[in-house]
Amino acid sequence: MSCMNWIQKSAAMGFVVCLKTSLLFAQTVVINGVSDPQILKLVRSQAVSPWSQSRFSGDATTDRCRLDNDIEAIKLVLHSFGYFDATVSADFNHDQETFEIDLKERYKIDNITIVYEDDENYSLGLRMNQLFDLVDIKMNSYIDTQRLAEVGEKIDQYLGQQGFAFAHMYQPELKIDKSKKKISVTYRVKLNGRTIIGKTIVKIKSKKDPRLLEPFVRNRITWHDNEIYDAEKIEEAKTCLMDTGIFALIDVTMTDHTIDPKTPKISHANIVLTAEEAPLRDVSVGVKYGTSEKLGLLASWTHYNIDGKGSRFGTLFELSKHTKSGRVKYSNFDTFGKAQELASQVFYLKENVATYDVSKAGMESILWQNFGVHFKVGTGICGERSKTLDKVDLDETDIQDPTAEKVKFNAVGVPLGINFDSTDTFLDPQRGIRGSGTITPYFGNLKNLTILSGKVAAYFPFKQNTFKNSMVIAVYSKVGSILRDANNVIPRDKLFFAGGANSVRGYGNQKLGPINKNKKPLGGESVFEIGAETRYRLNEKIGLVLFFEGGNVYSSKIPNPFHDMMFGYGFGMRYYTPLGPVRIDLAFPTKRRKLDDGKPVDSRFNIYISVGQAF
Repeated sequence: MSCMNWIQKSAAMGFVVCLKTSLLFAQTVVINGVSDPQILKLVRSQAVSPWSQSRFSGDATTDRCRLDNDIEAIKLVLHSFGYFDATVSADFNHDQETFEIDLKERYKIDNITIVYEDDENYSLGLRMNQLFDLVDIKMNSYIDTQRLAEVGEKIDQYLGQQGFAFAHMYQPELKIDKSKKKISVTYRVKLNGRTIIGKTIVKIKSKKDPRLLEPFVRNRITWHDNEIYDAEKIEEAKTCLMDTGIFALIDVTMTDHTIDPKTPKISHANIVLTAEEAPLRDVSVGVKYGTSEKLGLLASWTHYNIDGKGSRFGTLFELSKHTKSGRVKYSNFDTFGKAQELASQVFYLKENVATYDVSKAGMESILWQNFGVHFKVGTGICGERSKTLDKVDLDETDIQDPTAEKVKFNAVGVPLGINFDSTDTFLDPQRGIRGSGTITPYFGNLKNLTILSGKVAAYFPFKQNTFKNSMVIAVYSKVGSILRDANNVIPRDKLFFAGGANSVRGYGNQKLGPINKNKKPLGGESVFEIGAETRYRLNEKIGLVLFFEGGNVYSSKIPNPFHDMMFGYGFGMRYYTPLGPVRIDLAFPTKRRKLDDGKPVDSRFNIYISVGQAF
């Protein structure tokens, strides 16, 4: 983009000045009058160079010329931040040079104008305040050259969404009003006509027959031939294809455009989509730790594009003190139509916790239909066969008794699910909303049993730096309910439990909610949770978090939010890796419960170690 080129050119000019005029090195450089760390760093870069032992030639005229050049370079830096009236003076002695800077008043942006060179009558259709909202700038706010470049990029993106694939933006023109201390910015654009897509050419680089994979790729393209170009649809298709895990690179380019001879405001071009296949086999191993859950091991193996048509096959295993599980998954795409995924799995689970001991095996097959990139709905069938030993009212002798009665659950369910996800990444979301909900009615030895659950999380970036969003506020809420006949005896593992690594962290695993005299959690037929977390990234590798969460499980079918809530709080550290953040959390309950005999129920604190954010 020309705007960015202009910014880069300005920076490069300053750098060249630094090279030409600062080939000598002063032992001490003092800069007075600048407190902003970012500005101070750039100013210092124009006055200090490490490539020589001495900045002093001994000739007063030469040294004065060098300082004058440095002053001009520093003024360019200050101008780039809106300090157009700043004054800079410099002096030097044997081992120190001093720059005195008076910033004076900083200019504010007053107006943004877009001029279309080849179509004077075209308008974005936005009022001035809407234009400022589009580029995420407030009127009468401070601005710098980096923000000016970002404004140009956002205007360019918006034009792309309006069909102008070949719009060319020139360097912004600044009009400075020194009497009002205001800046007006004009962006000149050559539209080159709205672009109509001729045809889409798909090129696939794959070890298997690329013709097998081409329908899979085309079914995730949301634009059509002979329609107006839309940059947003291009990005949606790239995101959708990359999220499948099959591709290492998705590149979309346009062929040279031609102006329509009958309608000069229209141009024609083809789209070329190049998809490069990623390594098809993926193996991952991980560990997790919780004060109550103890150490856990996880392992998975995935084979992408196993049939050459995009299908995926994988296994997942978990081994910990309380849980042993294994899953085999298979996903087939576009089974009955475009943008579909038939996700099937079989599983085995052995879970032995304080409240119950369950062994279960089952299967699930759900057909998901995607609507765009962010939203999908699905339904299918699931089956489960389990035996559960309810340990709530049993002592240790009864638990070890092989003849102890177990509750059997043999049922078939028809799950209905919805998912919405507009976040930017899975393991470390920086912005967007993520939500899911399921309703599963069961048919079998327990009649009229329906389980409902839902969770939503939102992520708000508040501060930006070179490490993406250096501060993010994350919030979440979870709700669940069980609808059943009063005569049905539900296996305790089907009830809702709360507390633990991905719940209210101040309480141990499943420890949130009612307990009996033996400190065993009872679970509930409904649940409600809510929480917030501030995530601050110190640098490229390290981040800190503060969190506050609350919730409870209830014996009623419908949860009673904010009634008898139990709260926890804590802090943690994040170590960022290419695979996602490694998290270490230290959490505390706001109130430790005690039994009638005075024995504490809850730990003073809980420690959690895992990969990925808590929510």
